[in-house]
Amino acid sequence: MKEPYLIHLLDLTIRENISSPVLVEGEHDVSALRELGFAGEIIKINNGLSLPAFCQHIAERSKKAIILVDFDRKGISIEEKVSSTLESLGCSVNDMMWRFIRKNYKIKSVEDLPHLIRKTLGIEEGKIHKSSRKTG
Repeated sequence: MKEPYLIHLLDLTIRENISSPVLVEGEHDVSALRELGFAGEIIKINNGLSLPAFCQHIAERSKKAIILVDFDRKGISIEEKVSSTLESLGCSVNDMMWRFIRKNYKIKSVEDLPHLIRKTLGIEEGKIHKSSRKTG
């Protein structure tokens, strides 16, 4: 079953975010991840820097980064470019959650993640707490 693995990946990624930044496309993505419980650094890729300059900035600050961009054509292109550029600069990239969601769910944006997680957990509305995500 893919739902327990989704929740497991979410928890792992939230824990990794404590020491590694999550790279997203925009402000709404930041809000969605905060709603899911991400407490570490979240950095918007669309911040005025060119993609190479952005990647250089990230690689200088961190040896590892998590990529969680949208799942549409533009997001796929961004993920490929950012991942390959960061890795060429010696920065390890975690895109496991992004790849799993893209392959297994029909959502198009990071903004849709809270709804997907609520639906997976059977939660109507409200903030998604870690205690709600227990998988057994």
